[in-house]
Amino acid sequence: MNLRSRKIQSRRVKRAPCRFVVIKDEGVDIISRLPDALLTYILSLLPDADANRTRVLSNRWKNLWLFLPNLHFVMPFCWSIGEVKKFHDSVDQALALRGGMPIEKFFLYCSKNCDYDRVYGWLSTIVKCKVHELELRFPADRFRARFCWDLFKTCNTLVALTLRGEFVLDVPQAELLFPCLKKINLVSILYSGDESIVNLISGCPVLEELFVERQVIGQFDNLQTFKVSSPSLKRLRISFALCILGNYRVVIDAPKLEYIYILDVMSTDYSLTMPMSLVEANIKARTDSNTESIAQIVAILSPVKILTLTDSTLMALSYVHNLNIPTFANLIKFVVGIDCLWGWNLLPTLLHNMPNLEHITFSDGLVPFPRIQYAFNMNWVPPEYVPGCLRHKITEITICNREPVIQEEFGLIRYLLQHSTNLRIFRINGHRNDSKSRERLLSLPRGSNQSRVEFV
Repeated sequence: MNLRSRKIQSRRVKRAPCRFVVIKDEGVDIISRLPDALLTYILSLLPDADANRTRVLSNRWKNLWLFLPNLHFVMPFCWSIGEVKKFHDSVDQALALRGGMPIEKFFLYCSKNCDYDRVYGWLSTIVKCKVHELELRFPADRFRARFCWDLFKTCNTLVALTLRGEFVLDVPQAELLFPCLKKINLVSILYSGDESIVNLISGCPVLEELFVERQVIGQFDNLQTFKVSSPSLKRLRISFALCILGNYRVVIDAPKLEYIYILDVMSTDYSLTMPMSLVEANIKARTDSNTESIAQIVAILSPVKILTLTDSTLMALSYVHNLNIPTFANLIKFVVGIDCLWGWNLLPTLLHNMPNLEHITFSDGLVPFPRIQYAFNMNWVPPEYVPGCLRHKITEITICNREPVIQEEFGLIRYLLQHSTNLRIFRINGHRNDSKSRERLLSLPRGSNQSRVEFV
């Protein structure tokens, strides 16, 4: 019976059709035999730079990258007019070969001696190709480089725009500039005046995300008052870390704002219409920041649910006389950097004004770098009254320490564990801690019987 079963099974195996084609010639290029549509799809999964490099593989691959949804052109530094013409002709040829194929993203980096009349022609072409994302990088050519605003008034596909480079942004006053634009990034731009940024934002009726980085080194970017007024804006990130010294003003009127990131060391006056929809704020200052303006920012962030304050921000706040800290009634997550004793002295005051806080993360550990110079100065005195959120609300504490726990930190950790009566998880980076330190951490008294210590 067994022999008969084996014979039947053997016959069935022999009759089974072959599902794989075995190619004996190992020199056959199987990938190049694929149809163009499949090859361009595979290339679209690669980074733009890697996809462009495939054109040197063979004649078959030479023009495949031109039919990708993303086009990436970088103009090298050209010493001669012939080199400039060669680059311009290559872009013309690429757009001509594509015909009217839709473009997902168009990236163009122009160097010196660029012909901006040709650039205008390229932009006209990609508008007809229903471009979705556009990124332009121009050189420091403030007298020749101009953006073509009229081209996009009827463009119903462009949703993201990035402009980078030290050229003058002169925005005309118009009711409509970008009908469907949702995201704008402006980096190292020179402005014709305060009205430029105002006109740009007002010309984008559905704008949701704005990022402005002022890093024009060694010259004034002509923006004295940075004003954002948008009824649709949801995310705002501003970085004014590299501006030259001056008295700058920031005015933000965005009732639907949900997220705000501020890196600012120069602005002296902030005016923010209280957005009740604000969910998250990230404030990063520096040791040379204007302390009064930092305090002004923090005072108007009371609606947030997630708040991040860096160590330098806490240091700036510690210098403010009669500091007015609002009550963060909605705050459930707090990420904070501690800078020496000032940070620990200010922390209880902050926690007293966060009655519903559930998660706290110490982003740089409990003692800053370099640790040796602080080891003998951390004579921290616990507050007389334990913050209410620590006694009733906090369920998770995370310490992102980069070095082994030192003696001064054990006292701080003991205080947190002992007074967190509702704690569930105490998480600490334990990759550099030896077994004795871990045992000591595990043996510290805890105010919650349900808490556990995790070493990550």
